[in-house]
Amino acid sequence: MPVLSDQDRKTLEDRLRRDLKGDVLVKLFTVRSAGLLVVPGRECPTCPQVNELLKEVAALSPHIKLETYDFYTQREEAQQHGVDRIPCIILGKAGQKASNVKYYGLPSGYEFLVLLEGIVALSRATNPLSPLTRKALRKLEEDVHIQVFVTPTCTYCPQVARMAHAMGMETERIKAEVIEVQEFPHLAQMYQVQGVPKMVINRTVEVVGAVPERTLLQKVLTAAGREDLLEVAKIDKAQEPDGGPSSLLGSAPKRS
Repeated sequence: MPVLSDQDRKTLEDRLRRDLKGDVLVKLFTVRSAGLLVVPGRECPTCPQVNELLKEVAALSPHIKLETYDFYTQREEAQQHGVDRIPCIILGKAGQKASNVKYYGLPSGYEFLVLLEGIVALSRATNPLSPLTRKALRKLEEDVHIQVFVTPTCTYCPQVARMAHAMGMETERIKAEVIEVQEFPHLAQMYQVQGVPKMVINRTVEVVGAVPERTLLQKVLTAAGREDLLEVAKIDKAQEPDGGPSSLLGSAPKRS
C-alpha cells in the first residue's frame, strides 16, 4: 500500500525536479522478512513503512540513489557505518562516505521535512548554517556525537534536527543522529527524555527545546572541550539561553 498520497507525490516530485542538482545516496538498514515470518528478536514494526516510503521518494527523482541492507545478514556493512539499531536511514553524497548523518525510525509527520531538506541540501551542496558556525566547526579536531530525540507531532523538532544534520554534513568530526524516540523507548528511558526536542551531546551535555543555532554550536563546542572556538563564532557564552519551546513527550500520540 502506498505511503504517499497522489497529491503529496505530485508536490514532492515537483519540488525534487526543481531543487535537486547532484546525486544523493540514501542507505536504508532494515530487516527483510520472509513473507509474514518474523524471526523472534528481530521485530521492526516500522521497517516495512520506511522501506516503502524511501522507494516511493527515490522513484520521483533520478538524483536519489537508494541502497537497502539487511541489518542482520549484512552485519559488516552495518558495523562499517556504525548502525546499531533499525530502521536506520543514512544520507550522503553519491560517491562519498556516508555514515555520520543518520535518521533512526520512520520520518513521518513533521519529521519528513528533515529527510527532504537533508536530501536537498546534499544535492545542492549547500548548508543552512551561518558562515561563522561553519568556520568554527571546520576547526574542530575532536569527535562529537549529537543525538536529537524527536516525535512526528512535535512542531519544534525539525528545526533542531535539521541543524544537527547540517553540522554533520559540514564536518566528518560530527556524528549527527536524529532518533524518533517513540520507536526506541529504551533510549527514552536511558536519557530520561520527557520532552522533545532533546539533544544529548557526547552523552554528557543535554539541551531541551528549540534552541537557536548559536546555542547549539556553543553546546557542541563545550562538549568537545573547545570553548576557545566560541570566539571564532563570535559567541558570548554568558548571553546564550539554555533552551526554548518544547513538546511534552507524553502529549504525542503513539502510532499503532
